[in-house]
Amino acid sequence: MKKRFFQFVGIAAAAVMMMAGCGNDSGEKAAAAEKDAQQKEAPDNDAQSEDGSSDYPGKKIEVIIPQGVGTGSDLIARVLTSVMEKDLGVPFVCTNVEGGSTSIGLQQMADSEADGYTIAMNMTNLATLQALGYSELSREDVEAICSVNFDGASLFIKKGEERFTNLPELVEYAKAHPGELSWGTGQAGGMWHMAILKFCSVAGIEVNVVPNAGGGVGLGLTLANGDIDVAVSCPVDCIAQLDSGDIEFIASLTAERQESYPDVPTAKESGWDCEVYSTRGFVAPKGTPKDVIAVLEKAFKNAVDSEEYKEYVTSQNTNMIWRGADEYTEWLKEEVDTYVPILEEAGLAK
Repeated sequence: MKKRFFQFVGIAAAAVMMMAGCGNDSGEKAAAAEKDAQQKEAPDNDAQSEDGSSDYPGKKIEVIIPQGVGTGSDLIARVLTSVMEKDLGVPFVCTNVEGGSTSIGLQQMADSEADGYTIAMNMTNLATLQALGYSELSREDVEAICSVNFDGASLFIKKGEERFTNLPELVEYAKAHPGELSWGTGQAGGMWHMAILKFCSVAGIEVNVVPNAGGGVGLGLTLANGDIDVAVSCPVDCIAQLDSGDIEFIASLTAERQESYPDVPTAKESGWDCEVYSTRGFVAPKGTPKDVIAVLEKAFKNAVDSEEYKEYVTSQNTNMIWRGADEYTEWLKEEVDTYVPILEEAGLAK
């Protein structure tokens, strides 16, 4: 396994610094107020210039993060926007709006003016909000800007597990003992829950699914304590137990082996074609002008290519990706077509 570049304390310190750079530090209020005052006095830059090109952006841009402070989504947004501030010459203000499986923050963004000055980080959750009954919001209510990151569904077992040591042995045991094994994951109806359902369907096995088995970073501990037999999440959520050797990473539900864990095989290598991803990207309100989307898309691409972002992704054992606006638009549709039928088949759709 590839070692992380930073320890937790370093990451936490960096997170605090990034929060300050993104406009949330109370110590920056005076500077922010002065900058806002200057922007209010400046002429309106939102209009088209004489040659027909856009003068966007001409003032601060709010980035709604529909999850809590310190989460992977939060930190990724702050790393990228800290780079984009230098590129575009305007401040980015990151605002965390939690709740409703990301629907509350995304709805706030969707209800904003379609002028490029309010955008949001988006996750795969958008594909399932309607099916799960969280919101009427759908991919058709947003304009895609880009996709920048993904985590692949990953299977973990407790260190020293004697019944099975790899994925083929796990599947063989599950077939011989239907419904006996407890597979823990995060939120009911969430991406990793769907990963269990999809893999079990592909592999032809029956297991006892335990949603909210510790939730997020608590899942690895739940597995290490022996309260579940298998955990399905992403490596970063179980990093403490992986680093300590209390749990083992046995299979990845991705097309290729995860870069941070090149020794861990994919399910496909063992004969089960099953891929489940949780992706992160950015979206704007429906109707945001194409030239504005193009400016944001280019700035995000520059940020994704930056050393700051590459370093952060490596340190967190997560994965870089790039999909521009057109490709991300198609991906949003593909996510709906992939995951909603899984919820419907499992009887989880409302």
